[in-house]
Parts: sequence; C-alpha cells; structure tokens
Amino acid sequence: MGNPSCNEASNNINTVNSTVDVWGRLHSAGTMLYGGDYNPEQWPENIWAEDMKLFHEAGINEVTLNVFSWATLQPSEDEYDFSQLDRIVETVTKAGMNIVMATSTGALPAWMSLRHPDVNRVDFEGRRNRHRERHNACINSPTYRKYSVALAGKLAERYAHLDNLVAWHVSNEYGGFCWCDICAEAFRAWLKNRYGSIEALNQAWNTAFWSHTYHSFDEIFPPNALGDHTSWGDKAILPAFSLDYKRFYGECVVDSYNEEKAAIRQFDAVNPVTTNMMGTFENYDYFTWRAGDSDNGNGGVDVVSWDSYPSMDTTPEEIQMRHDLMRAVGRQEPWMLMEQTPSRQNWMAYCYQKRPGQMRQMSWQAIAHGADTIQFFQLRQNRSGCEKFHGAVIGSDGTNKPRQFRESAELGQELKRVSARFLGSKVEHGRVAVVFDWNSRWGLAYSVGPTVALDYVQRVQAWYTELRRRNVPVDIVNPHDDLRGYDAVFAPCLYMTDEAVDANLRGYVEAGGRLVIGVMGLLVDMNDSIHQGEIPVPLRDLAGVWAEETDSLEPAHPVPVRFGGAEAGADGGADMVNATTLFDVVHADAGTETLATYEAEYYAGTPAVTFRPSVANPQTGLMGGVTYVATFFGADGINKVLDHTLDGVELPADVTADYGSGVEITRRIAADGTVFVFLINPSGEAREAQANVAATDVLTGTAYQPGDAIQLGAYGVAVLEQH
Repeated sequence: MGNPSCNEASNNINTVNSTVDVWGRLHSAGTMLYGGDYNPEQWPENIWAEDMKLFHEAGINEVTLNVFSWATLQPSEDEYDFSQLDRIVETVTKAGMNIVMATSTGALPAWMSLRHPDVNRVDFEGRRNRHRERHNACINSPTYRKYSVALAGKLAERYAHLDNLVAWHVSNEYGGFCWCDICAEAFRAWLKNRYGSIEALNQAWNTAFWSHTYHSFDEIFPPNALGDHTSWGDKAILPAFSLDYKRFYGECVVDSYNEEKAAIRQFDAVNPVTTNMMGTFENYDYFTWRAGDSDNGNGGVDVVSWDSYPSMDTTPEEIQMRHDLMRAVGRQEPWMLMEQTPSRQNWMAYCYQKRPGQMRQMSWQAIAHGADTIQFFQLRQNRSGCEKFHGAVIGSDGTNKPRQFRESAELGQELKRVSARFLGSKVEHGRVAVVFDWNSRWGLAYSVGPTVALDYVQRVQAWYTELRRRNVPVDIVNPHDDLRGYDAVFAPCLYMTDEAVDANLRGYVEAGGRLVIGVMGLLVDMNDSIHQGEIPVPLRDLAGVWAEETDSLEPAHPVPVRFGGAEAGADGGADMVNATTLFDVVHADAGTETLATYEAEYYAGTPAVTFRPSVANPQTGLMGGVTYVATFFGADGINKVLDHTLDGVELPADVTADYGSGVEITRRIAADGTVFVFLINPSGEAREAQANVAATDVLTGTAYQPGDAIQLGAYGVAVLEQH
C-alpha cells in the first residue's frame, strides 16, 4: 500500500517484481490497437457472432471487456459467476481479437450497498448515498477494498494466461470524493503522518485565523459543507485544510488502484496495468499516478490512458494541450487513447454529431501527440440507460450502413495499412515547456480573491494556444520535472511552489534558461501561506522586479499596454494591446529591461512586462533570464511576449504553415531517427501548408519536394515521412 493511513485494513498482497514490456505487449498485434469498450452482456448472445463479423469489417482488433460487470460477476459476498464472461472471452478470442480486461470495480453491486453501508459515499452536504451511479464507492471503505481487491485477483487468476490479453484496466474514470467518518479517521491518520504534531499542523494551516486552533487531531473533520467551507462561492476558510483533504483523498484513490494492481501482479507479471484518466480533470493530481512513484516502486499506471471528449466549442489547441498533458503524466512516452466517440457523445448540453471526416482527423491528431492506440466508447450502442444516445461504431440498427460505421471502417483499414511505420516513435522533444500544476489550480480555486475571473486552466491554455498556433514544439511538464534542454519555460499562474520547485526554477535560469512567470505566480507555499517579502519572493533577485500590489478590474474594463518600453512615445513604433483582469504594480530594479508599460490607471507608465537577463545558455548561446508578465493578455499581448522570448530559438522548418491558418504541425521521431511530420487540419474548410524538404505522405503515397504546397481538405490529414 502506498500510504497506510489511507486504509488501515490493507490486504497483504505480495507483488510480482517485474519490468513490464508495456509496448511490447500493446504492439504485439503488429499494428496499432484499434477497438474500444464492448459490453455484450447487454444483448442476447446470438448477436455476439454478428458483432465479430462487423468488427473484422471495421478493422477492429481489440475489445475492452468487463468494465461495469461487478453485479453479474459477484452476486453475493462469497459467490462468483464467471460463466458469461467466459463465453464472451471465448467468442472474442475465437474471432482473433485482442483483449483489454477491466476489473469492473468502478460501480458497486446493489447487494454490497445494501448490506454494507460503509461502501456508500457521504456527499459534500453530509448525506449518505444509497446504491446509485458509478464512482459510488467510498475509496477508504474496508469493505470496498476487500471485495475490489479480491475480484481483481480472481479475474487475473482466471484470465492472465490468455495469449490475446494485452492490458488490464482497473476501475474506470476514477472521480469524486467521500466525506464519511471512515474517511475522517483516515484523514486524521494522514495528518499525523504528515505533520507529526497538532502544533505543527496549527502552524502550517495558520489556524489562529477565525479561532480555528485545534488541540487534538480528533477535533478535525473533513472540510465539507458541514465543516470548514465557506457558505459562498465554494471557497475554503482555511485553504490549507481543504488542500490537504484533496491531496489525502487523491493518495487514497491511487492506493486503492495500487491494491488492485498488486492483486493482478500475483498472477500476471507481463501485461501492463492502467486506468483511464480525463485530461485536465480537476479532482486528482494525475502526476501522482506516474509509474514507480509509489513506495514499493511497482505502483501507478504502467502506461497512461485517457478519454478524449471535446465539446463542440472545444478548440483544437485545447484538445492538443490535453493530449500533451497526458503525455507529460507518462513522462513523454506514448499513451493509449482509451476512449473517444466515433460520432455523437453524451453528457453535453448539446450532443453534437462529429462532422464527416472529423473523427478521423481527431484520431490522427491524438496519434500525432503520442497515442499508440485508438479506442472508442463504445463499439456497440447501448440500448437503454443514460448513455443510450452516445455514439458507437455499431448503431442500434446493427448494420454496416451508417456513416459512423463506414468512417470507422475506413480509419481501421488505414491504421492497419500504415500504423506499424510509426508505432513506438515518440513526439519530438519540445523546444519549450509549459508548466501545469494541480496544486496551484486547487489553491487558486479555493482562494477568496483577488478575482472571480481567474481560471487556472484557461490561463495555462492561453499561452499553450499561441505557442501551438505558431507550431512551436511544446512539452507540458510538472514543476518538479527536469527543465534542462528547454530553450524557454512558461509557468503562468504557478501560484504554489515548494523549495524543490523554487530550486528547480532557479537552477534553470542560472544555467541560461528563459523563464516566463508573472501575476499570481510564486505567491504562496504548499500550505497556501503568502511568502513574506517582496513578490515574487522565491525568485525576487532573478526576476529583478518587485510587485508592490495587485489591482483587479472586471474583464470588461481592460487597461491599454504599450510594448516597446516606457520611453516609447505615441509614434515610437510600439504596439498597443489590452491587458485585463489583474494588474501587478511593478517596480523594476536597475538592469531589468522594461518591455511594456501600462498606459492607464494610477499605474500608467509603470512596467507591465519586464526581462531580467541572467547568463547565456552554453548550448545555444542565447541570453537566459526571467520575463515577468504583470497582467493577463489576450492573444495579441501573449504573442508580443513570445516574440521576445522565442527570439533566436531555432524552430523546425521542414514543413510550415501560416500563423492563424489552423494547420497543426507535429512530429514523431522513430528509434532509427526517422521523422514523421503530422499535418492536421481541424477545420471544415480546406487549408494549405508548405513542404521545405523532400518527403512522402505515407497515407497517400504523394511525394513532395521543397517549395511544394500541401493541400489539406476539410478535416484533412497528411503524415509525411522525410527522405
């Protein structure tokens, strides 16, 4: 178990110490895994054989089984029935399909909820749930841990021998929290382990505020609506309290996953184990799921998998960033696209239908960003239930006639034909990095002030978007990750840091790196206590500025900012852009360059963007330093900062497209050095790029010479192999 305080009643399971050949198993088919969730228990068995025929026609070579079958597999405490699953497995195996086997522990059977109420979550309002939707278990319930681990072990014992088994899928889309007395007790144990004494906790949480001083850990309860939470705006009275509960519960979820993984490892030392994540999902810090980061070294996900469900108004750059964030969780290795829809998707206010060609385009976009599987939820449409309108490869008609089947079959055949060329290749190392940090996100969300208009993900996305519109190779990174090798690092609203992160950023700048920070950055420690001193305290000397105060205005009231320095006059050639929402009032030290100044409000004439040089980067010869962006910009202002920060940075020019065209250019590099350039047109209108080297499109066989135009139709894709 990763942390004993999350579950005192742990099952002592001896794990199999092994080095899993993750992609050796997932690539064993010799082509990309193409398939997804299949739930044949919902239909008469005479349909199964017909489904297999349709799967073959569609190029499907993998099915994910058993995702929500717990109630069928285990009718009561000591009774198991695998007969139906046996028949499903036999049908799939005879059809020549690979299997990703789920553990079914993402939704409770009714008998467990009724006979063992401790498995039912207590919600934020303090109400005990009955048997209900998925994600319905208290993760710290001893009953849940006992039966989930037992089921995972029995499944592994029964099916691990299968030659066509390629991976294990634990639970499903972990999400949510519980606020029950069991969790309260485990939380107290976690706090004792973290702080050692109640006095240290009081100091860390600053409990003198509003008479919150605790004299015993027994006085502490989960900070839900009945406890230490504000009655307005979903904010925290003591942010450190709520932050710690979020960290604690996230650790417990990982711990529960690791227990199931350990049960699987008793019988299967070969196949990778994963669970499906959800991009920028707020509940848990996905970086804590990295394989090998748990106490025993065998925990975490062996391969990252995630479910991509953009809405109609999700931008292409937002989808890209989520892909790259999941790649970052997997330490820049290839990952599994565990779920997407071939057509319409559920759970949206407006369940739009993907346009002709759009599913293929989104699939290739995922591959461009590191996906080595393409999987759907779902392979056959549900006949009832709350997801009956969610799209599927096979619709309710059960034929090959609908567009979603025909498009799925076309993609399946295309992947079968070409995917072996680039399996195992990696997305090229980014020239720049963008920092994403769940702790900063949580801390800003819990804070009362300075504005309700601050959304951490949106601020990170704004910088990522403009970098990708320039087709700059970008890696998302954790703030603790090694930053060496990046020409520039962007850390917008990196609000919360510890000493290790501060040292990481400092070391990067002192070695000649270019770091971009700014308003709401480096403000607090990991307990959400404001650093005492001149902001940004941890990097005050390197930033060369002091942010004396921060103004907040409604987004509808922008402040003009002039780029070109405070000395630039009205006709000095500097560009004017609007800044919005937050405005640091900054004093620049001698030796700090002013890149832009405010042009209104009481801080008119003071710096809005500064640069403090450090030393030259020994690899590139470029001058490193810290750029401080004292306000929020839209695309125009961000691009002004990028012009300065990326000046001199050598960017790939083998294929180019105009900024604003929307054409995405991403590269994957094979082990032998072969470069594959993925061109994606996410628009419903034709677009164009230009080849600057000799290359051939592996999808069509079209050869290009330097200077040739590459035509991309609506939702068009090209994959160029350089000569």
